[in-house]
Amino acid sequence: MNRLLIICAFITGTWLFTSCDKIEGPYRVENNSSIGTLPGTLTDIRVLNATTTSDDVANLKATFSITQSDPKTISVQFEWHGALSHPIEHTATGNDVTFNNDSISIAAPAPYGTLTFKYSATVSDNLVGEADFAVPFTPSSPIKKVLLEDYTGRLCGNCPKAQRLIADSLEPLYHEQLVVATNHAGHYAIPNPSNCFSEDFRNPASTELNSFFGLTAYPSSMINRVGYPTNHVKFFNSWQNVINQELGKPNNAYVGIYTSYDQSTRTANVVVSSEFLNTLSDDYKLVVYLLEDSIHACQLDYDLTTPSQIDSAYIHKHVVRGSINSTFGENLTSNPSTQTKFLRIYNYQIPSNFNDDQCYILAYVYKSSDYYVLQSEVKKIKH
Repeated sequence: MNRLLIICAFITGTWLFTSCDKIEGPYRVENNSSIGTLPGTLTDIRVLNATTTSDDVANLKATFSITQSDPKTISVQFEWHGALSHPIEHTATGNDVTFNNDSISIAAPAPYGTLTFKYSATVSDNLVGEADFAVPFTPSSPIKKVLLEDYTGRLCGNCPKAQRLIADSLEPLYHEQLVVATNHAGHYAIPNPSNCFSEDFRNPASTELNSFFGLTAYPSSMINRVGYPTNHVKFFNSWQNVINQELGKPNNAYVGIYTSYDQSTRTANVVVSSEFLNTLSDDYKLVVYLLEDSIHACQLDYDLTTPSQIDSAYIHKHVVRGSINSTFGENLTSNPSTQTKFLRIYNYQIPSNFNDDQCYILAYVYKSSDYYVLQSEVKKIKH
Protein backbone atom coordinates (compact mmCIF):
# COMPACT_ATOMS: atom_id res chain seq x y z
CA MET A 1 0.00 0.00 0.00
CA ASN A 2 2.32 2.76 -1.25
CA ARG A 3 1.06 6.31 -1.43
CA LEU A 4 3.03 9.48 -2.08
CA LEU A 5 1.72 12.39 -0.04
CA ILE A 6 3.59 15.13 -1.81
CA ILE A 7 1.80 14.21 -5.01
CA CYS A 8 -1.72 13.55 -3.88
CA ALA A 9 -4.95 15.31 -4.72
CA PHE A 10 -6.33 14.99 -1.23
CA ILE A 11 -3.93 17.47 0.33
CA THR A 12 -5.28 20.95 0.81
CA GLY A 13 -3.08 22.26 3.60
CA THR A 14 -0.56 25.06 3.20
CA TRP A 15 2.85 24.45 4.72
CA LEU A 16 4.93 27.37 5.92
CA PHE A 17 8.54 27.05 6.92
CA THR A 18 11.87 28.83 6.83
CA SER A 19 14.92 27.68 4.94
CA CYS A 20 18.56 28.69 4.53
CA ASP A 21 22.00 27.11 4.22
CA LYS A 22 21.89 25.85 7.77
CA ILE A 23 18.23 25.24 8.49
CA GLU A 24 17.67 26.22 12.09
CA GLY A 25 13.96 25.64 11.70
CA PRO A 26 11.24 25.52 12.03
CA TYR A 27 9.64 24.07 8.99
CA ARG A 28 6.13 24.62 10.28
CA VAL A 29 2.70 23.57 9.13
CA GLU A 30 0.31 26.49 8.83
CA ASN A 31 -2.70 24.20 8.40
CA ASN A 32 -3.00 20.50 9.05
CA SER A 33 -1.92 18.47 6.05
CA SER A 34 -3.86 15.37 5.04
CA ILE A 35 -1.84 12.30 4.15
CA GLY A 36 -3.48 11.42 0.89
CA THR A 37 -5.97 8.58 1.09
CA LEU A 38 -4.31 7.44 4.30
CA PRO A 39 -6.21 8.70 7.37
CA GLY A 40 -4.37 11.30 9.36
CA THR A 41 -2.70 14.69 9.51
CA LEU A 42 0.78 16.02 10.16
CA THR A 43 1.36 19.19 12.19
CA ASP A 44 4.29 21.18 13.57
CA ILE A 45 6.73 19.93 10.96
CA ARG A 46 10.25 21.14 11.74
CA VAL A 47 13.70 20.42 10.35
CA LEU A 48 16.50 21.40 12.71
CA ASN A 49 20.25 21.76 12.12
CA ALA A 50 20.21 20.69 8.48
CA THR A 51 23.06 21.85 6.24
CA THR A 52 21.97 20.44 2.89
CA THR A 53 21.89 22.90 0.01
CA SER A 54 20.58 20.60 -2.71
CA ASP A 55 17.03 21.01 -3.98
CA ASP A 56 16.11 17.39 -3.44
CA VAL A 57 12.95 15.74 -2.23
CA ALA A 58 13.41 13.33 0.64
CA ASN A 59 10.68 10.77 1.23
CA LEU A 60 9.29 10.36 4.70
CA LYS A 61 7.92 6.82 4.92
CA ALA A 62 5.39 5.54 7.43
CA THR A 63 5.19 1.78 7.98
CA PHE A 64 2.13 0.35 9.73
CA SER A 65 2.02 -3.10 11.30
CA ILE A 66 -0.14 -5.14 13.68
CA THR A 67 1.90 -5.85 16.79
CA GLN A 68 -0.81 -7.66 18.73
CA SER A 69 -3.90 -9.42 17.47
CA ASP A 70 -6.00 -9.60 20.65
CA PRO A 71 -6.66 -6.86 21.48
CA LYS A 72 -5.76 -5.42 18.07
CA THR A 73 -2.78 -3.09 18.33
CA ILE A 74 -1.28 -1.14 15.43
CA SER A 75 2.17 0.39 15.40
CA VAL A 76 3.51 3.06 13.05
CA GLN A 77 7.18 3.90 12.52
CA PHE A 78 8.57 6.62 10.28
CA GLU A 79 11.77 6.60 8.21
CA TRP A 80 13.60 9.59 6.75
CA HIS A 81 16.99 9.54 4.99
CA GLY A 82 17.51 5.99 6.26
CA ALA A 83 16.95 6.89 9.92
CA LEU A 84 14.01 5.47 11.90
CA SER A 85 11.81 7.18 14.42
CA HIS A 86 10.70 5.51 17.61
CA PRO A 87 7.59 3.39 16.96
CA ILE A 88 4.26 4.55 18.36
CA GLU A 89 1.37 2.18 18.86
CA HIS A 90 -2.17 2.13 20.20
CA THR A 91 -4.78 -0.50 20.93
CA ALA A 92 -7.91 -0.54 18.84
CA THR A 93 -11.22 0.71 20.13
CA GLY A 94 -13.71 -1.34 18.20
CA ASN A 95 -12.23 -1.54 14.70
CA ASP A 96 -10.17 1.65 14.89
CA VAL A 97 -6.80 2.68 16.28
CA THR A 98 -6.39 6.33 17.20
CA PHE A 99 -3.05 8.13 17.03
CA ASN A 100 -3.73 11.30 18.98
CA ASN A 101 -1.21 14.04 18.20
CA ASP A 102 1.74 11.71 18.78
CA SER A 103 5.11 13.45 18.66
CA ILE A 104 7.69 12.01 16.23
CA SER A 105 11.39 12.75 16.04
CA ILE A 106 13.90 11.38 13.52
CA ALA A 107 17.62 12.13 13.79
CA ALA A 108 18.91 11.59 10.25
CA PRO A 109 22.60 11.43 9.36
CA ALA A 110 24.39 14.62 8.32
CA PRO A 111 23.64 16.85 6.55
CA TYR A 112 19.89 16.33 6.92
CA GLY A 113 19.36 17.20 10.59
CA THR A 114 16.46 16.22 12.83
CA LEU A 115 12.88 16.09 11.60
CA THR A 116 10.09 16.47 14.16
CA PHE A 117 6.33 16.54 13.69
CA LYS A 118 3.07 15.37 15.21
CA TYR A 119 0.91 12.66 13.70
CA SER A 120 -2.82 12.33 14.30
CA ALA A 121 -5.08 9.70 12.78
CA THR A 122 -7.85 7.25 13.25
CA VAL A 123 -6.77 4.10 11.43
CA SER A 124 -8.71 0.97 10.59
CA ASP A 125 -7.22 -2.00 12.44
CA ASN A 126 -6.68 -3.93 9.21
CA LEU A 127 -4.51 -1.21 7.67
CA VAL A 128 -1.00 -2.55 7.21
CA GLY A 129 1.39 -1.02 4.71
CA GLU A 130 3.39 2.07 3.88
CA ALA A 131 2.77 5.70 3.00
CA ASP A 132 5.21 8.32 1.73
CA PHE A 133 5.43 12.06 1.54
CA ALA A 134 8.34 14.38 0.93
CA VAL A 135 10.31 17.17 2.58
CA PRO A 136 11.74 19.59 -0.01
CA PHE A 137 14.83 21.75 0.37
CA THR A 138 15.63 25.10 -1.19
CA PRO A 139 19.05 25.68 -2.85
CA SER A 140 21.33 28.08 -1.02
CA SER A 141 21.59 30.40 -4.04
CA PRO A 142 18.40 30.10 -6.10
CA ILE A 143 18.73 31.07 -9.75
CA LYS A 144 16.77 34.14 -10.80
CA LYS A 145 14.50 33.37 -13.74
CA VAL A 146 12.54 35.58 -16.12
CA LEU A 147 9.14 34.73 -17.55
CA LEU A 148 8.53 35.58 -21.21
CA GLU A 149 4.83 35.29 -22.09
CA ASP A 150 4.59 35.25 -25.87
CA TYR A 151 1.23 35.90 -27.55
CA THR A 152 0.76 34.37 -30.96
CA GLY A 153 -1.58 32.65 -33.38
CA ARG A 154 -1.24 30.01 -36.05
CA LEU A 155 -2.53 32.45 -38.67
CA CYS A 156 -0.04 35.13 -37.62
CA GLY A 157 2.53 35.10 -40.42
CA ASN A 158 5.01 37.28 -38.52
CA CYS A 159 4.87 35.23 -35.33
CA PRO A 160 7.42 32.57 -36.37
CA LYS A 161 10.08 35.32 -36.40
CA ALA A 162 9.54 35.76 -32.67
CA GLN A 163 9.56 32.02 -32.02
CA ARG A 164 12.83 31.62 -33.93
CA LEU A 165 14.35 34.46 -31.92
CA ILE A 166 13.42 32.63 -28.71
CA ALA A 167 14.65 29.21 -29.87
CA ASP A 168 17.77 30.28 -31.76
CA SER A 169 19.01 33.23 -29.71
CA LEU A 170 17.37 33.80 -26.33
CA GLU A 171 17.17 30.23 -25.00
CA PRO A 172 20.80 29.42 -25.94
CA LEU A 173 21.86 32.72 -24.34
CA TYR A 174 19.92 32.49 -21.07
CA HIS A 175 19.41 28.72 -20.68
CA GLU A 176 17.40 27.95 -17.53
CA GLN A 177 17.15 31.63 -16.58
CA LEU A 178 14.49 32.09 -19.28
CA VAL A 179 11.06 30.51 -18.86
CA VAL A 180 8.79 30.76 -21.90
CA ALA A 181 5.00 30.41 -22.10
CA THR A 182 3.34 30.74 -25.52
CA ASN A 183 -0.30 31.84 -25.46
CA HIS A 184 -2.41 31.28 -28.57
CA ALA A 185 -5.02 34.02 -28.35
CA GLY A 186 -6.60 36.81 -30.34
CA HIS A 187 -7.93 36.93 -33.89
CA TYR A 188 -4.95 35.13 -35.46
CA ALA A 189 -5.55 32.15 -33.18
CA ILE A 190 -9.10 31.50 -34.34
CA PRO A 191 -9.08 28.08 -36.05
CA ASN A 192 -10.03 27.68 -39.69
CA PRO A 193 -11.89 24.38 -40.11
CA SER A 194 -11.56 24.40 -43.89
CA ASN A 195 -7.81 23.70 -43.91
CA CYS A 196 -4.99 22.43 -41.70
CA PHE A 197 -5.66 25.10 -39.07
CA SER A 198 -8.72 23.33 -37.72
CA GLU A 199 -7.19 22.39 -34.36
CA ASP A 200 -7.85 25.06 -31.75
CA PHE A 201 -4.79 25.96 -29.67
CA ARG A 202 -6.69 28.53 -27.63
CA ASN A 203 -7.75 27.97 -24.03
CA PRO A 204 -9.85 30.10 -21.64
CA ALA A 205 -6.87 31.20 -19.53
CA SER A 206 -4.81 32.45 -22.49
CA THR A 207 -7.83 34.21 -23.93
CA GLU A 208 -8.55 35.91 -20.61
CA LEU A 209 -4.93 37.03 -20.21
CA ASN A 210 -4.84 38.34 -23.76
CA SER A 211 -7.96 40.41 -23.16
CA PHE A 212 -7.04 41.60 -19.67
CA PHE A 213 -3.57 42.81 -20.64
CA GLY A 214 -4.81 44.34 -23.89
CA LEU A 215 -2.63 42.54 -26.41
CA THR A 216 -3.86 43.38 -29.90
CA ALA A 217 -0.76 43.23 -32.14
CA TYR A 218 1.11 39.99 -32.72
CA PRO A 219 3.71 38.78 -32.07
CA SER A 220 4.07 40.60 -28.78
CA SER A 221 4.85 39.61 -25.25
CA MET A 222 5.16 40.50 -21.62
CA ILE A 223 8.40 39.93 -19.73
CA ASN A 224 7.73 39.46 -16.03
CA ARG A 225 4.80 41.81 -16.83
CA VAL A 226 7.15 44.68 -16.05
CA GLY A 227 5.71 48.10 -16.93
CA TYR A 228 2.06 47.30 -16.28
CA PRO A 229 -0.35 49.00 -16.88
CA THR A 230 1.09 51.39 -19.49
CA ASN A 231 4.28 49.82 -20.85
CA HIS A 232 3.96 46.07 -20.30
CA VAL A 233 3.57 44.95 -23.93
CA LYS A 234 7.00 44.27 -25.40
CA PHE A 235 7.76 43.57 -29.05
CA PHE A 236 10.45 41.07 -29.94
CA ASN A 237 13.13 43.60 -30.93
CA SER A 238 13.26 44.75 -27.28
CA TRP A 239 13.11 41.36 -25.55
CA GLN A 240 16.81 40.87 -24.88
CA ASN A 241 17.28 44.30 -23.29
CA VAL A 242 14.29 43.81 -21.01
CA ILE A 243 15.43 40.31 -19.99
CA ASN A 244 18.87 41.68 -19.12
CA GLN A 245 17.27 44.40 -17.00
CA GLU A 246 15.13 41.88 -15.16
CA LEU A 247 18.04 39.54 -14.47
CA GLY A 248 19.92 42.48 -12.96
CA LYS A 249 17.27 42.93 -10.26
CA PRO A 250 17.43 41.25 -6.81
CA ASN A 251 16.06 37.74 -6.57
CA ASN A 252 13.12 38.00 -4.16
CA ALA A 253 11.55 34.56 -4.49
CA TYR A 254 12.17 30.92 -5.25
CA VAL A 255 9.76 28.50 -6.94
CA GLY A 256 10.27 24.74 -6.96
CA ILE A 257 8.12 22.11 -8.68
CA TYR A 258 7.90 18.42 -7.78
CA THR A 259 5.88 16.04 -9.93
CA SER A 260 4.90 12.43 -10.41
CA TYR A 261 2.62 10.95 -13.03
CA ASP A 262 0.12 8.10 -13.07
CA GLN A 263 0.17 6.83 -16.63
CA SER A 264 -2.93 4.68 -16.20
CA THR A 265 -5.14 7.64 -15.27
CA ARG A 266 -3.06 10.36 -16.98
CA THR A 267 -3.00 12.18 -13.64
CA ALA A 268 -0.20 14.59 -12.84
CA ASN A 269 0.40 15.05 -9.14
CA VAL A 270 2.18 18.32 -8.49
CA VAL A 271 3.69 20.14 -5.53
CA VAL A 272 4.75 23.76 -5.96
CA SER A 273 6.95 25.27 -3.27
CA SER A 274 7.41 29.03 -3.17
CA GLU A 275 9.74 30.87 -0.84
CA PHE A 276 10.24 34.58 -0.28
CA LEU A 277 13.93 35.41 -0.01
CA ASN A 278 13.48 38.98 1.19
CA THR A 279 10.97 40.85 3.30
CA LEU A 280 8.40 42.39 0.94
CA SER A 281 5.24 44.47 1.04
CA ASP A 282 2.02 43.91 -0.93
CA ASP A 283 -0.06 40.79 -1.62
CA TYR A 284 1.33 37.86 -3.61
CA LYS A 285 -0.25 35.09 -5.64
CA LEU A 286 0.79 31.78 -7.17
CA VAL A 287 -0.26 30.70 -10.68
CA VAL A 288 0.11 27.16 -12.05
CA TYR A 289 -0.38 26.27 -15.72
CA LEU A 290 -0.04 23.27 -18.00
CA LEU A 291 2.22 23.62 -21.05
CA GLU A 292 2.69 21.30 -24.00
CA ASP A 293 5.89 21.48 -26.02
CA SER A 294 6.84 20.44 -29.56
CA ILE A 295 3.39 20.23 -31.12
CA HIS A 296 3.62 19.54 -34.85
CA ALA A 297 0.94 21.55 -36.65
CA CYS A 298 0.48 24.04 -39.49
CA GLN A 299 1.68 27.62 -39.14
CA LEU A 300 1.47 30.58 -41.48
CA ASP A 301 5.01 31.92 -41.98
CA TYR A 302 5.69 35.01 -44.10
CA ASP A 303 9.38 34.10 -44.33
CA LEU A 304 8.52 31.11 -46.52
CA THR A 305 8.77 31.48 -50.28
CA THR A 306 6.12 28.89 -51.09
CA PRO A 307 2.84 30.16 -52.59
CA SER A 308 0.79 29.30 -49.52
CA GLN A 309 3.45 30.37 -47.01
CA ILE A 310 2.12 27.59 -44.75
CA ASP A 311 4.59 25.41 -42.87
CA SER A 312 2.81 22.08 -42.43
CA ALA A 313 5.61 20.71 -40.24
CA TYR A 314 5.96 23.65 -37.89
CA ILE A 315 6.91 22.82 -34.29
CA HIS A 316 4.98 24.87 -31.75
CA LYS A 317 6.92 25.36 -28.52
CA HIS A 318 5.89 26.08 -24.91
CA VAL A 319 2.15 26.15 -25.70
CA VAL A 320 -0.06 27.09 -22.75
CA ARG A 321 -2.78 24.45 -22.61
CA GLY A 322 -4.72 25.66 -19.59
CA SER A 323 -4.68 26.82 -16.00
CA ILE A 324 -4.50 24.47 -13.02
CA ASN A 325 -5.44 26.93 -10.28
CA SER A 326 -7.36 29.54 -12.36
CA THR A 327 -6.14 32.24 -14.74
CA PHE A 328 -4.84 34.56 -12.04
CA GLY A 329 -4.02 31.88 -9.49
CA GLU A 330 -4.53 31.89 -5.75
CA ASN A 331 -3.47 34.01 -2.80
CA LEU A 332 -0.22 33.11 -1.08
CA THR A 333 0.40 35.77 1.53
CA SER A 334 0.52 39.46 2.36
CA ASN A 335 3.72 41.31 3.30
CA PRO A 336 5.88 38.15 3.43
CA SER A 337 8.91 38.07 5.66
CA THR A 338 12.33 36.76 4.72
CA GLN A 339 12.58 33.04 4.02
CA THR A 340 8.96 32.09 4.50
CA LYS A 341 7.91 29.22 2.33
CA PHE A 342 4.59 27.81 1.12
CA LEU A 343 3.61 24.52 -0.48
CA ARG A 344 0.61 23.98 -2.72
CA ILE A 345 -0.44 20.55 -3.92
CA TYR A 346 -2.48 19.82 -7.07
CA ASN A 347 -3.93 16.88 -8.92
CA TYR A 348 -4.50 17.38 -12.66
CA GLN A 349 -5.68 14.96 -15.32
CA ILE A 350 -3.97 15.46 -18.68
CA PRO A 351 -6.52 15.54 -21.54
CA SER A 352 -6.24 12.59 -23.88
CA ASN A 353 -5.44 14.76 -26.92
CA PHE A 354 -2.30 16.19 -25.28
CA ASN A 355 1.07 14.43 -25.62
CA ASP A 356 1.88 13.65 -22.00
CA ASP A 357 5.52 12.99 -22.93
CA GLN A 358 5.79 16.70 -23.76
CA CYS A 359 3.71 18.24 -20.97
CA TYR A 360 5.20 20.62 -18.41
CA ILE A 361 4.08 22.46 -15.30
CA LEU A 362 4.65 26.21 -15.26
CA ALA A 363 4.42 28.04 -11.93
CA TYR A 364 5.14 31.62 -11.01
CA VAL A 365 4.69 34.03 -8.10
CA TYR A 366 3.51 37.56 -8.80
CA LYS A 367 2.61 40.76 -6.97
CA SER A 368 -1.14 41.39 -6.90
CA SER A 369 -1.09 45.17 -7.27
CA ASP A 370 0.75 45.35 -10.60
CA TYR A 371 0.96 41.67 -11.71
CA TYR A 372 4.77 41.80 -11.64
CA VAL A 373 6.28 38.30 -11.75
CA LEU A 374 8.94 37.75 -9.09
CA GLN A 375 10.00 34.24 -10.01
CA SER A 376 8.94 31.42 -12.30
CA GLU A 377 9.75 27.77 -12.88
CA VAL A 378 8.90 25.02 -15.36
CA LYS A 379 9.15 21.26 -14.84
CA LYS A 380 8.41 18.30 -17.09
CA ILE A 381 5.62 16.09 -15.79
CA LYS A 382 7.29 12.81 -16.78
CA HIS A 383 10.93 12.64 -15.76
